[in-house]
Amino acid sequence: MKICKIYSNKNFKNIEFNEKFNAVVAFIESDKKDDTHNLGKTSLIRVIDFLLLSSYNKNTDKLLGNNIFIGQDFYGEFKLNSGKYLIVKRSINTATKISFKLNNSKLDSFKFDIDWDEELTLKKAKAKFNECLDFNVLPNWDYRKSITYFLRSQQDYLDVFKLNKFKGKHKDWKPFVFDLLGFNGSLILEKLEIEEEIDDLKKKIHTLRLEAQIDTSEKDRLEGLLEIKKIELSEIKNQIDKFNFFKEDIFTNKQLVEEIDIKLQAFNTDRYRISYEINKIESSLSEINDDVDDKEINSLFEDVNLYYPKQLKKEYEDLINFQKSLTIERKEYLSETLSLLKIDYTKLNKSIKEIESQKSDLLSLLTEKDSYFKFKEYQKKTISIEVEIERIKDKLKAIDSTLILENDIKDKREIINDKISELKKSLTERKHSNINKVFNSIIKEILDTNALISLKLNNQGNVEFNADYQNKTDLLKTSESQGTTYKKLLCVAFDLSLLVNYSDKSFYKFVYHDGVLEGLDDRIKIRYINLIKEFCEEYDLQYIVTLIDSDLPKDMPDLIEDKDICLRLNDKDNSGKLFLNSF
Repeated sequence: MKICKIYSNKNFKNIEFNEKFNAVVAFIESDKKDDTHNLGKTSLIRVIDFLLLSSYNKNTDKLLGNNIFIGQDFYGEFKLNSGKYLIVKRSINTATKISFKLNNSKLDSFKFDIDWDEELTLKKAKAKFNECLDFNVLPNWDYRKSITYFLRSQQDYLDVFKLNKFKGKHKDWKPFVFDLLGFNGSLILEKLEIEEEIDDLKKKIHTLRLEAQIDTSEKDRLEGLLEIKKIELSEIKNQIDKFNFFKEDIFTNKQLVEEIDIKLQAFNTDRYRISYEINKIESSLSEINDDVDDKEINSLFEDVNLYYPKQLKKEYEDLINFQKSLTIERKEYLSETLSLLKIDYTKLNKSIKEIESQKSDLLSLLTEKDSYFKFKEYQKKTISIEVEIERIKDKLKAIDSTLILENDIKDKREIINDKISELKKSLTERKHSNINKVFNSIIKEILDTNALISLKLNNQGNVEFNADYQNKTDLLKTSESQGTTYKKLLCVAFDLSLLVNYSDKSFYKFVYHDGVLEGLDDRIKIRYINLIKEFCEEYDLQYIVTLIDSDLPKDMPDLIEDKDICLRLNDKDNSGKLFLNSF
């Protein structure tokens, strides 16, 4: 596909493109050199993308969302690989309705009065466009996925492979790039999707463990506890059915003696010990005196007329200060210990009260002579055991579910390992070899250095894409700004290598590069433009480059001829701007 015409019903400099090489040139004639970006050479990409049915939202579109475009209709004529011509009309006011007209020949003018074949909604229009293009490259991907590489704006030169428009997850662009380079992108897609499934399973396991408070290693213990509780429940029900509470009374008495009293005795012992330690610490704290009366000590020395050297006095004062620090530290330690002991004492008191209450209830039950009362109490106990049994069953179900999920994760990880093995094997086939050769030949011709597209698997088994110069240190030694410029050339070389590689297929036959000449040495510009023109002729490609007149080589101002210029812009007034307006 190539672009023939882009035009509009109002406020637009209508454009007819050349079949091969095209230049959009902004001529700067005023002193406002910093205003070159408002002429429209970059905005033209947005218009073309709009006609190629990109998404549109008036509230978020920084360009076409402007009110000056209300009532504006854009038209695009595209030459299909079949030799036919497709005309597309899309209006700002009704951006979700697209009109199509398929012709056998090219329009001889910017025609508005067209007998349209059909008007479709955006979704159906994309399907129609895809059908008309009839690409036999990347058949598993919509044409909108690949257009990104052939409409490069200034924001798309930051990375060769991951463009500014690819803001999603790895699976949203890596499988596509893998396909684009000749590999099987489904290998990456399937691996990444399985990894997402594993993450979802891990979240489910985490939720189960939090909600059920389970540990899968406790399964056997819980099953044993369930058996005990079932036996206990059966025995109690049997006694209740016979109205015989002898065994339960024995069990209650045993529980009272062996559990309640022993626990109560232990707690009381602990409470006594803690109470003793609290009293002891409080007594120690009351006896600590951290005040030292220096005047009294000095007076004592004077009364007995004792002479001592200054050094001796210094050492004595150091001793006093050391004693003070020890006293302070001891006081802090004792205070902290006292606080902790008081907390333990409060907790013990609470536990003792609870156990005393249990003891009281059990004693009341043992001494109760009314069988009906005992019947009700033991019936309550059966309910309590049944609740406990259900709780244990729920935990076991949660554990079983967790184990199933963990096994599922294990199986999926084995599948991922298989995918990684397939990816390793696939990379050894170097299916991008031809693209790489063209890529290197472009860089070699322009910069007289080698460049390489390389793929590798990282530690997680994910494919990483890299494109870089082989002697980068020497190339970039001049300045950091040139580093950005050379990165831009890598992007350009990649796009061109794709077009050349697929030039004998039904695929895109054009590429639009915005501002690629900015910052380049004149010699590089000359080699670059000459190479592009050769490619356009040899591989029947359409190339569109935007630049300002100062980007033209000073020694070869005619490198880009008048016939190459498809659009002239200038900063004299609004008539020289793409949209004939300032905004």
